[in-house]
Amino acid sequence: WTLLNFVEPDTFDSLSDFLDDYGDIKSKEKVDELHESIRPFILRRLKEDVEKSVPPKEETLIEVELTVLQKQYYRALYEKNLKFLHKNKKAIDGPSLNNLAMQLRKCCNHPFLLTGVEQEVRQQNPSADVTQSLVNASGKL
Repeated sequence: WTLLNFVEPDTFDSLSDFLDDYGDIKSKEKVDELHESIRPFILRRLKEDVEKSVPPKEETLIEVELTVLQKQYYRALYEKNLKFLHKNKKAIDGPSLNNLAMQLRKCCNHPFLLTGVEQEVRQQNPSADVTQSLVNASGKL
């Protein structure tokens, strides 16, 4: 309402009237009415309509192998191996199994995205360069 009042103070002069009309929308008619009232202020265009010389999107898939660390954690997550996932730490400090698909995705992107993995790797090899351990942990890098 604030932006609408700033742009068109005569039409949208009262917050209470606006909230009475559109504060608790439960019908499609009210949604259509609101869309119609704000249509002059919204610019919706597709990229194809604006720029004709933009080439179509090209996607290149590059398959890379997971590192040993990623494979270990992927298998442990997939098999719900809590003994491996929570070794040498409390259960709260390890990866969660609530959303398994998301945890597997994180593992594939970079194992350090999983809770506690980066600290565990650093404890195993404290003299390793931080940047080098970051690169070595993921097959993508």
